[in-house]
Amino acid sequence: MPLIGLARHVVFDDTDGAGVILDTRRGVYLSLNVTATHMLRTALACDSVAAAVARLREDFDADEETLAAGLAGLTARLGEHALLEKDGSTAAPRRRGRRREGR
Repeated sequence: MPLIGLARHVVFDDTDGAGVILDTRRGVYLSLNVTATHMLRTALACDSVAAAVARLREDFDADEETLAAGLAGLTARLGEHALLEKDGSTAAPRRRGRRREGR
């Protein structure tokens, strides 16, 4: 089960490295920089903070505490915008575009 799950009304597109999250309920979107996009992709693919941090350490020159804090901050921001599943279960994220090779 992924570390986080996007709400059913959310569409996540990361085709160009930087990501966009569309809230279909409100008709608004958030743009993510390359780092936040990579962190979100990792959180959606890993089942724990430890696993996500380990994977992120392969790509970023940062210590575990910094990466864990970054994940927590991203999760908090997504939660503030009601973009995460509320009941603790995860929904498969609706994605647009293709995943880049080598990632």
